Order: sequence, then C-alpha cells, then structure tokens
Amino acid sequence: MKRILTLITLSALLFTACSKDKDPINAVEGQGTTTLTFDARFGTADFALNTDFTSGGRTLNFNKFRYWISNVVLVNTNGEEVKIPASYFLMEETGTISLTGVNNDLPTTVYPATKREDIVLKDLKAGDYKTLKFSVGVDPKYNDNLSLLSGELSPLNGMTNVSWMWLTSYIFTSATGKVTEGPTSKTLKVETGLNANYKTVVLDLPQTLKVTGLKSSGITLNVDLAKALEGVDVMTTPVVGAAQATVMAAVAANYSTKVFTVKTVN
Repeated sequence: MKRILTLITLSALLFTACSKDKDPINAVEGQGTTTLTFDARFGTADFALNTDFTSGGRTLNFNKFRYWISNVVLVNTNGEEVKIPASYFLMEETGTISLTGVNNDLPTTVYPATKREDIVLKDLKAGDYKTLKFSVGVDPKYNDNLSLLSGELSPLNGMTNVSWMWLTSYIFTSATGKVTEGPTSKTLKVETGLNANYKTVVLDLPQTLKVTGLKSSGITLNVDLAKALEGVDVMTTPVVGAAQATVMAAVAANYSTKVFTVKTVN
C-alpha cells in the first residue's frame, strides 16, 4: 500500500513539473491575437462625419467614408510571410444608408449607422514581425464574381456598383459629402474600384511586433483621408468614378502610397 501511494505521489509531482514546463512554452510558441486599428484622420484632425475640414481654401464635409482592407499579411523577422485567411474587412464610418437590390429588384433595406476601425487577427502564429502588408479593395477573383463570398464580402452592404465596365463589382473606397469654396457648394463623391485600381500597401514597422499567447498586441495606423485627395481638384472634379478613369487611378495610387502610415506598435 505504501509503495502504491509513493508511486501516485511521484506521478503527481512529475505531472505538475511537466505542466509547469510546458504551459509557458505552448503559450509563447503557439498562437496569439493582434488588433489592427485604422485611425481615420483628415490631416492633423480626427476624422468625424458632418464636420468641416479646411484644405486649400476649401471646406470639405463628409457623410460617409468606407473602404475594403483585404489579404492581410504579416512578415516576420525571418522574412516568412504569414497570410491571414479570408481577410476581407469593411472599414467604415457612415450614417444610415438606404439600400436597394441590383437593378432595384429587391425591397429597400436600411444599413445601420456604423463606425468600425479595428480588425482583430486571431490564432496568429506567434513570433516577431517586422512588416505589415494589406490591399485596398477586392482582388479580381472576388471582384469579378460577387457570388463568391469570403470574410466580410457581401453585395448587401452598399459597396457594389452596377455601372462600372458594364458589370457589377465592388467599390473599393468611398468618401462622400460636399465641398464648398466661397458661395459655391458641390456634392462630393470620390470612389475607386475596378481591378486595375486594386492596390497593395507595404508598411515597415518602426519596432518589432511581438505576438505571443501570453498577451495581446496591436498596430495602430493613421488613415489620412486628406492624402487620398492629394493632386485632385475636387471643385473641378467633385465626382470621381469609372468615367473619370485618370483621376480614379490617381486616388487609388494615393491610397497605396500616402494614406496609411504606422502610428504605434505595442
């Protein structure tokens, strides 16, 4: 009997020791959670709807700002790319939107007022990361076939257009409102789309992002809408779409090279 008790005691001690050894290792070498925060700005000011912003002697006031972030990739310090599966996220700040079906064949529905700036990446491989990559818009596979769904992709959120290139495709970015100069005000609608304007953003991090199972981590980005409009005379061309192909391409290029910058890594 005493021998049996001794064996049980030793087994318990060994199990406890192994558990203490393995738990921290599994936490560090397993998976973690990282939050990407897209902090909307207009120049040096916080972005907000129905707020006047001044740029180049003109006043801009927005009632909607929406854009797709897709195909998120983190690059670790060994140069390995870790791709986030099904990463299609609609970032937005908008009031309520009345939506109708394609060709008005569905009843009108209401998309609720929404503000969304965060993306939570779960089950991310633990490690040290040095670069963040993502695309603005929807890649051709899904942009050309709205019946294919992944992540948050859906034709039911008002981010599709039936007039571009005679087919239905996603609107990649949309900023709407009004622009005023002196006594003149014009409706502002600056949108990008079409496969040629699907752009990838590459951001080197100012410090290493450490992902572990022990605590959450995060990256905060500045998203400067004023930079999206750089080089565009919004009084001359207040509406930007497929019919304004050259201007649309310039706006898309701005999104890929100027709009997104890293604010903090923690």
